Amino acid sequence: MPKSLLAARVALALVVFYASSASFAFAGIGDVYVTSDASNQVRQYNGTSGAYQTVFTTAFAANGELGIHFGATNNRVLIGHWSGGVEEFNATSGAYIKTYNPGGGTQWAGLYGPTGGVYIGDWSTNDVREYDSTTGAFIRVVTPVQNPADMRLDGNRLYIASFNGGYVLRVNATTGAFAGQWSTPPVSQPNDVVVLPSGEILVTCMRIDQVCRYSPVFALLGTFAGTGWVNPHGIEINPADGNIYVVEGGGQVHTFDPVTFAELSPSWLAPAPGDKIVDLAFRPDPGPTSASPRSWGMVKLRYR
Repeated sequence: MPKSLLAARVALALVVFYASSASFAFAGIGDVYVTSDASNQVRQYNGTSGAYQTVFTTAFAANGELGIHFGATNNRVLIGHWSGGVEEFNATSGAYIKTYNPGGGTQWAGLYGPTGGVYIGDWSTNDVREYDSTTGAFIRVVTPVQNPADMRLDGNRLYIASFNGGYVLRVNATTGAFAGQWSTPPVSQPNDVVVLPSGEILVTCMRIDQVCRYSPVFALLGTFAGTGWVNPHGIEINPADGNIYVVEGGGQVHTFDPVTFAELSPSWLAPAPGDKIVDLAFRPDPGPTSASPRSWGMVKLRYR
């Protein structure tokens, strides 16, 4: 083969290689996904800058998007709703997969549990239930809890915010055995929970519009709040920078320092979505895929 033709083919292969790599990066690893119970849209933003990218997906048949949680390794995402069940989507394409318990009551959040099943909180039965992640069939009641809002897995501990009960429940994530409970401040409605690397527990509380800080043994350490915000909802730690990110019902994400809890930004989303938002989640890297590995040696070999 003439050297000029070989060089042209190698150049073309490199274009394909880098274009393919760029499209993989755009797929959203590390980006943040934000739900809305007003527009029923999950919007995708750059996980570092907060710049808007696209609408990831819309609700399939359920109504009023609430909590969002990715699977760590299965390339799937769960979205809870005020009604119509917890819907599951492909985390790359946004394609609909199935609905868990479409006839249930408000089901704020679904989590991929340590048992391999899906854990879902249901207001009609006041408990957290496990469903088969393949068939969607009911398996068992994990634990009773009043009006379960969002949930958090931390090792083998499951934290559940009781929205109208005014408390946070902790249970063994596998067995559901009781492992502690504490009340949030009077009249507050706990919404979401996150655990810092230090073991400190943060709880977003509506009505009092604060994030409450608790020690691992549930002692109140203090509170913090965002500038001009109303009804703090979802809370996450950004794996890229370690900062605290909180959704507020006014339509923005506020960021905070994880040590001093000082507000770093009152308006991280650029631009703001223009409607009420509820929860956020940073898309994890699902690990190795079945795609063929690419290298300079393979490019040369393929086009010899």
